[in-house]
Amino acid sequence: MHAFVLAVSLSLCALPALAQDYRLQSTAATELQQMCTADAGELWSASLCGPLIVVDGNTRQAWATQHDNLNILSIASGGGWAGVLPEGVPVANTTVDWGGVQWIMVVGPLPEDTITRRVLLAHEAWHRVQESLGLPMQGANAGHLETERGRYLMRLEMRALATAMLSNRRARRNAARDALAFRMARLSSFPEAPAAEAGLDRNEGLASYTGVRLGAGDQARQFAARTLNGYDQHQALARAYAYATGPAYGLLLDEYAPNWRAQLAAWAPADLLVSPLRARALSERDLQRRAGRYAGPQIAAEERARAENQRRLIAELIVRYSGARIELPLGQMQFEFDPEQVIPVPNLGTVYRRLVLRDAWGQLRATEGALISPSFDRLIAAAPDPDGLAGPGWTLDLAPGYHISAPDAEGVVRPEVALQQQPSGRQPRN
Repeated sequence: MHAFVLAVSLSLCALPALAQDYRLQSTAATELQQMCTADAGELWSASLCGPLIVVDGNTRQAWATQHDNLNILSIASGGGWAGVLPEGVPVANTTVDWGGVQWIMVVGPLPEDTITRRVLLAHEAWHRVQESLGLPMQGANAGHLETERGRYLMRLEMRALATAMLSNRRARRNAARDALAFRMARLSSFPEAPAAEAGLDRNEGLASYTGVRLGAGDQARQFAARTLNGYDQHQALARAYAYATGPAYGLLLDEYAPNWRAQLAAWAPADLLVSPLRARALSERDLQRRAGRYAGPQIAAEERARAENQRRLIAELIVRYSGARIELPLGQMQFEFDPEQVIPVPNLGTVYRRLVLRDAWGQLRATEGALISPSFDRLIAAAPDPDGLAGPGWTLDLAPGYHISAPDAEGVVRPEVALQQQPSGRQPRN
């Protein structure tokens, strides 16, 4: 923490690393410090303070609250440290280990709105400590939320949660019970749903709750309701829903089960709300009656239309990634992606619309989609050019020592280690 405070308060007479305005980054650092100080480790029995680095996703220009151990950053005008983050260091809203330091990383430009910015900072600060809390990051993808029924019940749940956030007393309790009823119906409809959703709820859900609880203050419920409303027709709920539901469930638990954070164990947060609210599963008939409170018929019609469009999209993706393609093995990958642009494809894997992935063979950057296999052992990009280094919406920077193989019978090319020229074995004459 001492380094954090020192870096923010550096003398204005220090030599600038670059002639650039870092006032918003410096403001964010101060806000993060203020939230950490005010919380004093009370929320999670751990301090959320830590070194902050703000990185431009396009240029990799970075500003940090302390010097890095690799001497990449230099003193910046107005305080802090600035420089260009090296290739190979992931850029995302997350926590990242770089140069022996665990950073709170935020991708710029930072939000101009103070509350939105504070929520983002506290969210990512939680990710930095979650491992120490016994809540490690979990890779999960709730593919059932690409289905018509899965999305229908999730949207009902989110609308009920938004109503709870904006209601009081009995109305809040009733709306929260409705949300849990829709959740129970969904979890019972899809055998894989409980484990998949618990992973996302305990990762992004808890981070989002922390962000809203500490960042929005007395406006937390209103902020949570706006977030839920913003996700109502989201097209990638399978990976993104917990950003919306997490704050609402956390705030409800703060009211109805104040010690819930110490009782998480392997539970999803919403599971701990069932008993204090005496929520129960409903028959399909009663479920439809409750759905009427939240414009259920309208949601059902919208999801039928989306399901038809999605069937066509999935069919197109299956054809795209089963034809001529490049397959890149995954062994030591680092990757950055937009969690709000993720499409599970049954029996094939997951398409990431925007993705940067690095492995031993180099780096692939996709702006229009690339697919990762279900076992995370292959990255697939469609329709490679003759040299195998580019295709529709993607480019490959091949590492030294690699070349692209000739296509096999299915039109698949792969990176291969180039064979070195072997010596002839002849001895030079004297």
